[in-house]
Amino acid sequence: MQRSRFGWLSATFLVIANMIGTGIYTTTGFIVAELPAGMGVLGLWVLGGLIALGGALSYAELAKRYPRSGGEYHFLRTLYHPFLGYLAGLVSLVAGFAAPIAASAYTFAAYLPLPLTEFHRKLAAAGLIVVLIGIHMLGLSRSARIQNVFVLLKISLLLALIIGALSASGEPQELACPRWSLDTLQVAAVSLIFISFAYSGWNAAAYIMSEIPDARRIVPRAIVAGTLIVMGLYVAFNWALLRYVPIHELSGQPAVGRLLAHHLWGAKGEAIFGWGVSIAMVSSVSAMLMIAPRVASVMGEDYALLRGLAHRTEQGVPLRALLVIGALAWIFIFSASFDAVLNYIGFTLSLFAGLTVLGLFLRHRGEKGLPWDLGLLFLLLTVWMVFNNLWSRPWESLAGLITLAALGSSYLWLRR
Repeated sequence: MQRSRFGWLSATFLVIANMIGTGIYTTTGFIVAELPAGMGVLGLWVLGGLIALGGALSYAELAKRYPRSGGEYHFLRTLYHPFLGYLAGLVSLVAGFAAPIAASAYTFAAYLPLPLTEFHRKLAAAGLIVVLIGIHMLGLSRSARIQNVFVLLKISLLLALIIGALSASGEPQELACPRWSLDTLQVAAVSLIFISFAYSGWNAAAYIMSEIPDARRIVPRAIVAGTLIVMGLYVAFNWALLRYVPIHELSGQPAVGRLLAHHLWGAKGEAIFGWGVSIAMVSSVSAMLMIAPRVASVMGEDYALLRGLAHRTEQGVPLRALLVIGALAWIFIFSASFDAVLNYIGFTLSLFAGLTVLGLFLRHRGEKGLPWDLGLLFLLLTVWMVFNNLWSRPWESLAGLITLAALGSSYLWLRR
């Protein structure tokens, strides 16, 4: 089996690839519709970044103490009980990876500036998954080099929009401060949920720790560095956006990135932006196809009935697990059900991440160096997100919990 040369740069780029998606190009328009004050919106993106950093710092501490692939599956299994880790692993594979892979692959096809029918978009999405599976079959080191190129292109798109807006002619917009009230705080709290989704993915490197030499040192640095880089890009993009595009044009706009590109470069700019987002989605799909099979592989190492998923090729690729994840993503693409999956069990991803960070503080509360301030801020938002989901979508949440219980029952079968 080949030895992985997956270093700090590739681990950091994996975090960036997993974090930067379409959320940064869509979220601000919906927030502005409820909070038409540029400084308030920008402040929420800063706060959202600090909350993500709280989660990242907490996972960095966990990575130092429990250096094994699997992410929440491994952490919850170690911190609490194997059953909780098993549940987190199953939900991650379905709602955390397979469904988002399908969604990101479809977004890749949807943003292509080509006259594609709905069926042809799905074919393009499925084709992207097949091509990337082929690339990942080459081994982690080779696929990481290709992945890094697409991450650089993804970063370049954001930088081009930021620099283009900052260097554009015209009078910049003044960033107004919001009038604080109870209603404003409620809007801000809900907006933070959407912003936190745009920041999600900072835990990517924790899922493949066993593949990374000197993981105790490299993974914590990669998680924190990747999160800080994305936070800087997100805040800079929103500052440029709010300074250049009038607030009334942004209000309710579902594609502020496309709007900014049109303002900067006209119709050609929109086409360039479409290609740019499509290229950015390639790295997102690639990152999840890199991570998900390794979570499944670790689960295969721990449970005899899943042992087939732990099989590795000579290149060290968990091929069977990779094909299973790809097949699940295909099913979601052609059944168009990934939105339903994300809606009714996706919120449990936040629940498991919160339990993971809570486990760090409970198990190691007497130790020095824990990120108590930002970590507790992360936990506070997580609790709010879970309860908001239960309150606003009670039936979907109930269905999600029932599904979770059904998935949990398979644990007893696996232990036989």
